[in-house]
Amino acid sequence: MTLKIGVLGCSRVAEKYFFPYIESSKIAELNFIASRSISKAEEWSKRYNCKNFGSYTDAINADLDLIYISLPISMHEEWSIKAAESGKHVLCEKSATDSFDSAKKILKSCKNNNVRILEALAFRFHPQHKQIQNLINEELGDVQNFYGIFGFPSPPKNDIRWKKELGGGVLNDVACYPICASRIIFQSEPVSVLAHLKFDKEFQVDKSADIFLKYKDEKTAFVSSGFNNYYQSKYDVWGSNAKISTKRAYAVPQNYKTSIYLHKDDQIFETVIPPVDQFGLMFDTFCSVITNKTQSPYDFEKDLLDQAKLMESIRISNKENRLVFLSDLKD
Repeated sequence: MTLKIGVLGCSRVAEKYFFPYIESSKIAELNFIASRSISKAEEWSKRYNCKNFGSYTDAINADLDLIYISLPISMHEEWSIKAAESGKHVLCEKSATDSFDSAKKILKSCKNNNVRILEALAFRFHPQHKQIQNLINEELGDVQNFYGIFGFPSPPKNDIRWKKELGGGVLNDVACYPICASRIIFQSEPVSVLAHLKFDKEFQVDKSADIFLKYKDEKTAFVSSGFNNYYQSKYDVWGSNAKISTKRAYAVPQNYKTSIYLHKDDQIFETVIPPVDQFGLMFDTFCSVITNKTQSPYDFEKDLLDQAKLMESIRISNKENRLVFLSDLKD
């Protein structure tokens, strides 16, 4: 079975990751390109040899199996729900929502319409993280600390990341990665969070984030992200016997060979991970799950909700300048 795919939004992310993947996919075919600009949708349909194009509503009404939503975060709730109500599975770009309440509404719609949804944190599907889990189990001993950083030089002033009304800001766009990575490493959800976000005076969006997460058994994670930093995309995991560090953990280009470093007994052991298309692995996995060819590697819907709950706790902590317990937010 070949799935018919529609994409909402002619974004840079779609151009960089989705379209190169879909052109070579053996289990999915591009069937519809939608944009707020019909002329742009037509232009891209010619570029990518797609026979159908139109508005977002046209795509929702089309005969499709799955919708890939690559729109500004502020539009995710509306179009995820409309896609679900039309009986289509949803792959939604990160961050899937800008609030915990929004996440609950989206998931309720997906459940009521018997469709699946996956938040497109593609880094989760890169094989380096499975290898890291193996090293944690075999080498690190008692794991207590996670340190995650992700940041880059300031985007141009017209970049969507600076647009408050569209869901911009470093938390939604960048910090979400190491936050999610800490949850993967500890294989649980934090107990509490303390966060500080620094806001840009001109654009009124968060431009840096420093976040302290406390997990059960006194395990801790520290996350730092920013829009005005030397490029870094990595994390460290510190155990009683050794430490693991990464070279490129989150945004890993398709042709990029990355490495994992095990620091033990005053030596450093490198494991080289060959290049892979992590976006393609994510999309293939999702397609295989919704066609019942394979089981979910994790609970997609629960993960989206847990991530949204943690992100909301971070917003509350920063706004109210206090420690927030995740148990205070009710599912």
